[in-house]
Amino acid sequence: ALWDRKFIIISITTVFAISSVFIALSLPNIYSSKALLSPSGQQDSLSSTLGSFSGLAGMAGISLPGDAGDPSQEAMSRIRSLEFFSKHIKPNINLENLIAVKEWKPNGNKLVYDDKIYESENNKWVRKVRYPKSTIPSDQEAYNVYKRIISISEDRKTKFVALSVEHKSPYIAKKWVDLIIKSINESMREEDKNLAIKSIEFLNESSSKTNLNDIKEAMSELLEKQIQNLMFASANEFYVYKIIDSPVVPELKSKPNRALFCIVGTLLGGILSVIIALIMFYVKKES
Repeated sequence: ALWDRKFIIISITTVFAISSVFIALSLPNIYSSKALLSPSGQQDSLSSTLGSFSGLAGMAGISLPGDAGDPSQEAMSRIRSLEFFSKHIKPNINLENLIAVKEWKPNGNKLVYDDKIYESENNKWVRKVRYPKSTIPSDQEAYNVYKRIISISEDRKTKFVALSVEHKSPYIAKKWVDLIIKSINESMREEDKNLAIKSIEFLNESSSKTNLNDIKEAMSELLEKQIQNLMFASANEFYVYKIIDSPVVPELKSKPNRALFCIVGTLLGGILSVIIALIMFYVKKES
């Protein structure tokens, strides 16, 4: 049955093989820039130092570092969040580089945009979409693309964190990894600084209103630790993550694997052609 229909099998397989080659060649290169991070341990050390004051801090309505859990896990969740993207990533990138890039040309480090989505000459969004999408991508739509190009994971044994960003341009991939690391360190540091400042103000105000020496002494010690917290947060650039292996501009693409794509496409064509040949044989036999 297969031999009698060998020309059909060869023809269909050849069409799939040639098509897979053309499709593989048309796919743009994707580059991945990676960084290896280590939790700084800044907040962990502060948490252990302030542990003896947690009871008094709770009574005073003050949250001490470490109360929210593992800072590294919190940072990873923040990096994946819509709020982090909207506040710290989207304002610091060109949105068209996230949504509308068609390909990257190494000569001159030039980005080519899809002219059906974005006109680079006029700096204008021209895509035609239906509700709920808008001509200019919303934060939520951009965030969905952002989620697909980032990857962050923690090694359970070493606690090291691997962060990577994929993009058609290796330069943008590296730039965005740097931006994520800088933004998460700065945002969490600023939050703890503001918390420490408010705690210091509260303790100063409360201390002046009480006449009990024991309470004043306890508040004084707690105030000292909050000042220490503020000092550490202000002085430490890598507040949550230290960089072990810095991101670089990758020279080699991470995907697509064009050879594998062509092999799979050819195999699918061969399997489909065999199925068609067998169906034709049994249909003819029954008739």
